[in-house]
Amino acid sequence: MRIEPFWCSHLPDPSLDVAQVAFAINRAVGNAVTRNRLRRRLRAVMAELDLATGLYLIGCRPNASELTFDQIRVALEKLPAKLGRPADAR
Repeated sequence: MRIEPFWCSHLPDPSLDVAQVAFAINRAVGNAVTRNRLRRRLRAVMAELDLATGLYLIGCRPNASELTFDQIRVALEKLPAKLGRPADAR
């Protein structure tokens, strides 16, 4: 599934207690400092979301590094609804 400039792969796993998230950020996004800053922002936003249990892989397109923290949050808040889980069901 795509939520520009991000993409997400999800593998449901009811045996897990919490969602496990990994990030795929390649060198086209920027240097190591830029990629690590983006990874920290993504980790903070994903921690706030009420995700179904399972495995998630979040990938980024190169223009993702140009987004502010709030723009990242707005984009990724659509993720639970796209996966079939309302964002407000906390």
